[in-house]
Amino acid sequence: MKSKTENKGIIVTYIAGNASVEEKKIVEEWIKSDPLNKELIQDLQKIWNLTPQEDFSVDVEVAWMKFQERKKAIQRARFNSVKAESKSIKHYKSSVGYYKLAASILVIALAGLFAYSISQNNIIQEISAEQNGFYTLKKMETDRGEKARVRFSDGTEVMLNSASQLQFPQEFKGNKREVYLDGEAYFKVTYNENNPFVVHVQDAVIEVLGTEFNIRGWSEDNEVQVVVSDGMVSVSSSDDMIEEPEKVILVKGTKTQISRGQNPKPAVGTDVLYHLLWTSGGIHFNNTPFKQAVQDLERRFDLNITIAEKNLHDIPFTGTFQYAELNEILTVISASMGIGFTREAKNIVFFITE
Repeated sequence: MKSKTENKGIIVTYIAGNASVEEKKIVEEWIKSDPLNKELIQDLQKIWNLTPQEDFSVDVEVAWMKFQERKKAIQRARFNSVKAESKSIKHYKSSVGYYKLAASILVIALAGLFAYSISQNNIIQEISAEQNGFYTLKKMETDRGEKARVRFSDGTEVMLNSASQLQFPQEFKGNKREVYLDGEAYFKVTYNENNPFVVHVQDAVIEVLGTEFNIRGWSEDNEVQVVVSDGMVSVSSSDDMIEEPEKVILVKGTKTQISRGQNPKPAVGTDVLYHLLWTSGGIHFNNTPFKQAVQDLERRFDLNITIAEKNLHDIPFTGTFQYAELNEILTVISASMGIGFTREAKNIVFFITE
C-alpha cells in the first residue's frame, strides 16, 4: 500500500461508519483525487450493506494485494485510451470475483471464537496466562484514536473504545464465559441461563446472563464505572481483603462505581445515552475533573496534552458533543473555563490566561 489513505483499516472504518473526523477527511480527499476511487468506495458501500458477513472467509492480505494490482492495471489502461479505460472499469465492476475480493477486504471472518472483527489496526495476539493452571488467551487491543467491534461465536457483541484491551479464551469452556477488560467497552451479551458472562476489570467483577451494559475502567485509573442500558447486572469486588463484601445489582438506567479495595457504591439512576455517546462518535463530560477530561481526549484523538498549571487539574468540566470535532471541543473548553491553549500537530498545551 503506497499511502495511508489506501490502508484497508481506514477504508473499513469509513465504510462501517466509525471513522473519526480526521479519517473521513483522509478518505474523502483520496476519493476526490481519482474518479475510480469514488466508484470503488460506492461499490464497497453497497457490498457492506447487502452482503452477509459470515459468507466470506478469505485471506485478507492476499485479497488486498490482488485488489491493488487490479486497480493499478485499470489506472494504466486509462492512459492508453478513454475507450479502453471504460471497458476495463465496466468489466472490473461486473466481475463476481471483484465483489468477493472487495468483500474480503471489508469482512474478516475468523474461525472459532470470533464471527468477525472490524477495526483499524487491531491485532489479535495469543498470550499465556495462569489461573488455576495454564491456558491460552487471545488479546485484542486498540491504539489511541481507534475503536473496534467484535462478535463472539455465542452472538455476544463488544465495542472496544480507544486505548483499550480485551482478553478472552480460545473458546468458552465450563460454566462461565469469562473475559478481561482494560479500558472501556460496550457489551451486548447473548442470554445463556447456564453460562453467565463475566467481565473482570481491575478488582471489579461484572456478571450477567444476558444484557447490554458499558464498562469504563483503565488500569491507570482507580475506579471502574458500570452503566446498564438493558437487563440486569451484578457488580462486586474480587478483593479478598474486604471484610464485608457486598454485591450491587444494576437494572436498566442505573450505574455504579467501584474503587480498588472497596465495595461497589449503591446503584443510582443515570442518563445512559450520555455514557454511550462514544459508541456513535460523540463524547460527554459531566463535572469531569479537567485532568480526566484531558486523558479522555488523549485517548480519543491520539494527542499529547499538557496542563501547564496544576491548579487546573481538579476543575470540573461539563460538555456534550454529539459528534466529537477536536477543534470545537478545544474552543468550548477554552471559552467555558477561561483558559488558553496552543496546538502544534498532536501536541496541545492548556494554560491560564492573564
